[in-house]
Amino acid sequence: MPWPIPQFVPVEYPKPLSIRNWVPTLLAIATVVAGAVLLLWQNGTPTNTLRFWYSLVGAPLVVCALVFGLRLDSWEDDQTDAEEVDREQQRLTDMWRDWTRRRLCIIDVAAFPAATDEIDSFADAKVDLRLNWDRTIAFEWAKGRSNASRRIRLLYRVATRFADSLRTRREVVLTLMLDHASLEQNEAWAKRTMRIFGGIVPGVIFRVEVHPATGGAQWITQQVDRIDTVTRLVITAQIWMNEEEEHTFSEGAAAFLVEPLATETGSIYRPMTSASDTLKVGLAQIMQMQVLPERLAHVWFAGCSEDESSTIRSMPTETPSAPPTECLLDGFLGNSGPASGWIALAIAMEAMRGAGPQLVVWREPESESLHLCTISPLPQKETTV
Repeated sequence: MPWPIPQFVPVEYPKPLSIRNWVPTLLAIATVVAGAVLLLWQNGTPTNTLRFWYSLVGAPLVVCALVFGLRLDSWEDDQTDAEEVDREQQRLTDMWRDWTRRRLCIIDVAAFPAATDEIDSFADAKVDLRLNWDRTIAFEWAKGRSNASRRIRLLYRVATRFADSLRTRREVVLTLMLDHASLEQNEAWAKRTMRIFGGIVPGVIFRVEVHPATGGAQWITQQVDRIDTVTRLVITAQIWMNEEEEHTFSEGAAAFLVEPLATETGSIYRPMTSASDTLKVGLAQIMQMQVLPERLAHVWFAGCSEDESSTIRSMPTETPSAPPTECLLDGFLGNSGPASGWIALAIAMEAMRGAGPQLVVWREPESESLHLCTISPLPQKETTV
């Protein structure tokens, strides 16, 4: 469902007092009062005295001042009430925006899709990537190997990729997000993970947690609402147990180094889970609360239907003449699986370094809900000349 953000009624400010409208009204009042003074003036009383002229001129002025003063006081009360309501609505909106923009701080990320190692090529819409619609793809380096060997090689690749960043930490939590088949072997994954990371990055205290790769949006939501200062390496994988069997998803993996207290990082903001019939409302909330005033640069899809992709592509943007670039990852990576949402997040963060906000949309297997997540990619890598 979309976030429970209240819809505020637009504040109606009172119309400004118009001098053009009030001058005829005050003249009419002054004329009536002056006529009343003349009508009530005692017969035989001289009219060439200061008392007469004070009454004839002063009475209309006093009455006009009272009438206009009362109207001005009423207008000021209405204006003050409207301003207070507007400020309160703005305060509540800012609080909701802060809530939606709670985030995971990502200092490094890596995507390991089976289809390609050229992650940077996803940043260029003109690059022709190999199409793999309705295909299941295996890791080239894992073909013909046993389940244990595939697990070891994948963990070794992740450990060597993040070794330099991990050496500067005292303690790191290794969070494994696994497909259902791998989750049944969680003890073997945990032991092998401890052994490989302990050997490649000695001196660092590692703790291992194991979770299902599905439910990633819920896990991210829980993390952004927690006060957690520990460094965390999230490793998510969908990997075949037996190469000879028929598989419904392509192999792939991703890893995110989360450092809550870091600055100059990429960000994964609070995700949203939405049904198809509430998708437009959810997209409007994401644009208002998480994207604006910046421009949405890319939209990444994984496991979405054509109708849902069309709905997202047709969403209103701040620059209708320059809509965000679309990337249908299923066409390049093959059939999506339990960890495809994580892989899409990693590709978007790694390929689009230094770019503006990205929207990642994915559906998990056998689920009717869509997950929408806004990210800010990692900063550009520093280069030396």
